[in-house]
Amino acid sequence: MTNTTGAMRIRLIASVFGIILVGLILVGCATPPEKRDGAAASTSASPSGAASPTSTNTAWAGCGGGGSSPVSGPPLQTSPSTTSTSGVIAGTAGFPMPNGVAPQLIYAVSTAGAAHGAYSAEIVAGQFSYTIKGVAPGEYHVFSAVRPLVCKGQGTVLGAAYSEFATSGNPSASHAPLPVIVKAGATTDRINPGDWYTTDKTVAAPPIELVSDPPTQAPGQTFASARDSAIAIASAHAAALIVDSMATCPINRACVTIGTQHDGTEAAYFDGQGGSNGEVLRCLTYVVRDTAGWRGVRSQCPAVFPAVGQSGMVWLGGVTPGTCGANVRSTPGPTGKVVACLQHHTGVSIDAGPKYAPMETTDGIWWHLAGKGWMADTFLIYPETCGCD
Repeated sequence: MTNTTGAMRIRLIASVFGIILVGLILVGCATPPEKRDGAAASTSASPSGAASPTSTNTAWAGCGGGGSSPVSGPPLQTSPSTTSTSGVIAGTAGFPMPNGVAPQLIYAVSTAGAAHGAYSAEIVAGQFSYTIKGVAPGEYHVFSAVRPLVCKGQGTVLGAAYSEFATSGNPSASHAPLPVIVKAGATTDRINPGDWYTTDKTVAAPPIELVSDPPTQAPGQTFASARDSAIAIASAHAAALIVDSMATCPINRACVTIGTQHDGTEAAYFDGQGGSNGEVLRCLTYVVRDTAGWRGVRSQCPAVFPAVGQSGMVWLGGVTPGTCGANVRSTPGPTGKVVACLQHHTGVSIDAGPKYAPMETTDGIWWHLAGKGWMADTFLIYPETCGCD
């Protein structure tokens, strides 16, 4: 029998991540944030292929009286131009979750108020570093907020600030935002809005014009083609625009490409890219087909494994003493004979797949391990940039 403890750990990681993302809905900002006289990103982007799903984002207009979706608002302004008279803010972002960085909006608001300037950049899930381009010289406070925005009331959202505590980690340090100086033609770096250690984990909501509503995918939604389902799940997971090439990604926007399709048996995967402002991560998106049609299983950035021709490791979330680990079977699925059992961190190479064969406690995707047999995809997934071992 496949190791139950390993399966539970993997399922726990996936379920916690799912709960966090599903829970990130707009649920009740009391007052909309002040509008700003700054630059915001363009909403235009070319879709990848002629797919029916779209990743067009709409302007955010506050929490709409406590509803679960944004109400209509003003269109986002054109992407800022980067010139010698503007500057850049750069740094890293983080969020305390089991499997990586959530999609985030990093935004800088003038210390004199949003009417004097506010700028932002988006990052995809799994992207740790960011840059905000086209920032007018001045003094700013810098924040990060999980996307989709989570309104917490009183004009605040779930987020973190660049603070004294964020720079030192000293328990006695202040959680108040630190001023950040931006100069023309220069990059102000190491600005890490990572103070997730306040009591309520909230910051002032970003100005309306800075925010776009990320695309979503209904659970279990099916599509006519593998690519359509890949577009839907990749754009929703990364909270990003779909583009044909990362070179066409608008300034300060998060984008993903779906990439090349690799077909298996009732399953397929796509190797694309994701990121923003020149930081590009490799991404993999997995889909399967059943009687209802094609549906997305998962999308992950950064990722290169599992995929045919790639090597990686069995991942069980830790060594499980006294048990065999993850089963290798003669054929995909629960009826396949168990021919071997591999422990956590065992190196493997994939030479065939994917194949869809539903089995309880797994996602139904199977890969053939060179010289060994078939293993469930669930035991080959390295958690998304979790920093774990």
